[in-house]
Amino acid sequence: MSLEWIVFAVFLMIACTQVIRWVGLEQKRTASWTAMAGPLGLTYEKGDLAGELDGLPVRIFRESGERMGDKRMNESVYVVQVEVPAKLPRGFVAAPRRWTSLSERLLSPNVFKAAEPVLDEAYIFQSDDVEPGQKLLQEPDVQQALCDLVNPDSVSFVRGRHVGLAYRNHTFVEDADKVRRNLMLLARTARALAQAQERLRSAA
Repeated sequence: MSLEWIVFAVFLMIACTQVIRWVGLEQKRTASWTAMAGPLGLTYEKGDLAGELDGLPVRIFRESGERMGDKRMNESVYVVQVEVPAKLPRGFVAAPRRWTSLSERLLSPNVFKAAEPVLDEAYIFQSDDVEPGQKLLQEPDVQQALCDLVNPDSVSFVRGRHVGLAYRNHTFVEDADKVRRNLMLLARTARALAQAQERLRSAA
């Protein structure tokens, strides 16, 4: 057998092994998410878990690292997300600092700080309307809620009208109790953001 055929055979074996491994992980994830759907009060459909928690829309799904903000990360991340029941300042974002490059921070004119070390270490804050975004972030209950999301196992974020946690390790979804705790924590944060925004809007 020629060297070219040997190299091709080795490459094919590696590719097949990777495909088999990926299929196995997908089957395991599907089984885990299907089993969790009922206890969490959610529905499993087309690879996502979705439904409501205390009246707030929630979703658990897989996303590419690049779409989440880390352009260096090709593998998937697993996202737990809750909708904020209010319209936040235009373009308000709390992006994971770990997944935001230095150039992106320096080149963005609408970046501001929380003046709270825990928050400024975890997030990059941006808002198209900077002043309303800063006022929202200065609310004590908002700062506390965002601090409560910070942990070493995931990154937290606020994007659009959603607050969420993203994990690189798929195994977290095998623990329904952990997912439920995360959803409740995110729901509290979503309500804190909404209530603070309503207070600021009423005071304006």
